[in-house]
Amino acid sequence: MPTNTIFGSVVDRIIGSSFNDLLTKERQYEIKQIGKYWDFYYGFQEGYIKQYRGESNEDYQDKDKPQFNYTKAIVNEYVNGVMAKPITFKYVSADDQKVWDTITNPISFFNIVPFFKKCQRIAEVSNTCVVMIRYDQQRKLTFFEEIRGEFVHFLPKENNPKEIGTLVIGYLFDTGIPDPQKRIMKRIEIWDENKWEVWLHSPYAREQKLLDSGDNPYGFIPAIRLVPEEDDNTFYGLSKIGDIVKVNEIYNNLWTALMRICVNQSFSILVVKSEGEVALTIAPTRFLILENTAEGSASYITPNPKIAEVEAVLMDLKNELQNVSHVPTEVIASAKTAASAESGYALRIRRIPIEGEWETRRMSYGPSLRDLGRMTVAVDKTNKGIKTDPASVDVSVKFTDTVPVLAPQEQLLTDEQDLRYNLLTPVDLLMRKNPGMSREEAIAIIKKNQKEMEDLGFNLFGEDNATEFEKLKIKTGQKTQKANAQVGIPPKEKSA
Repeated sequence: MPTNTIFGSVVDRIIGSSFNDLLTKERQYEIKQIGKYWDFYYGFQEGYIKQYRGESNEDYQDKDKPQFNYTKAIVNEYVNGVMAKPITFKYVSADDQKVWDTITNPISFFNIVPFFKKCQRIAEVSNTCVVMIRYDQQRKLTFFEEIRGEFVHFLPKENNPKEIGTLVIGYLFDTGIPDPQKRIMKRIEIWDENKWEVWLHSPYAREQKLLDSGDNPYGFIPAIRLVPEEDDNTFYGLSKIGDIVKVNEIYNNLWTALMRICVNQSFSILVVKSEGEVALTIAPTRFLILENTAEGSASYITPNPKIAEVEAVLMDLKNELQNVSHVPTEVIASAKTAASAESGYALRIRRIPIEGEWETRRMSYGPSLRDLGRMTVAVDKTNKGIKTDPASVDVSVKFTDTVPVLAPQEQLLTDEQDLRYNLLTPVDLLMRKNPGMSREEAIAIIKKNQKEMEDLGFNLFGEDNATEFEKLKIKTGQKTQKANAQVGIPPKEKSA
């Protein structure tokens, strides 16, 4: 191995056999568990159905193993409320705004919304997602790359252990080379504020090769961390995925036990007692006949399966899963359906816990996304010859608010009141109906519709189109004037 590497002994520890020495036992166990979390998210859950002591391999293979992927449903619910909707990056500088808009333009690069969804999904399952800011020298484009948390390792600064000093990205990949010594390789990328290196290491041949290296042109590590919640003890994040997967695993195993109860105890067993041999003649249309027996008896033994009791435990587990994850009932569907539809306000109250989860994640992801906006502009400008400090880039990040769930009648009444008191306009209603529409497009459509209605002869502002409230006021006023006239009260004079 070269002795003049710019990282010195750090490389030896990272690519050598002692790489695990860099990780605490807790982190090693966590990385192992993350693999299990991904299995549950992708639906590979059958391998986690228990094989009980004394159960033969044949019986284990033959038994039904129902699986319910609540893990994916819950993680997707977290994503749907935060990064599944557009996130607005607003720059003070018009030039900086142009840089960001060009990079995130779906036509020139990629659609940033699906990318952010993928990043949050990784963060929820792996506890941490690192977004690397890359620059393609051939295409002259800045782009992003997501890295799972189990593939990254952070080394603290020597003078400040609370800050990240070195970022290490390492993962195995299959080269496709027939030689078993070179088939599986490990790619290791190392960054700090001054330099970077990329290594290729063969775990079996104990060989390593320096692929590329150089000075860090930015003066900072071009990467940000996305974590569901900050951990005050490590650089990695906190997530509820462990609790969710544990309940999901127990739930699947209980369902497997219930299926075995149904199969083995759902029928009666015929028991015959006789001193000699018994020849049975039995059919659906015949009685049981015991032939050539002096004394004998026959009866059916019917087991008492505890199906209702097991089902009650399953429902309790499902409720506990809902309490742990804070997701609404619609995500973790219950076998007991409601007798009648709930009102929109009731649904909004029930969604308060998940709204809290979404807000927690916005508070955690927001600062990291703001750093991403700053670093992206700095990386792009630096590679185009304009050395830029991220601290000089002023940008704000705004998440799209979740739309409250209301019944159609409730939404109609709410909109009518908001329109009456000028809390919103028809433009807002049209934009709500068409989320991808800009305000300018909505105004143009409304003006076009208004002109078309006028051309057809409809009076948009007359009594014919007055609201029900205004019509009621007119009718009430007319009845009041008629009643006053009958008792001799003159009508009120209109003020000038």
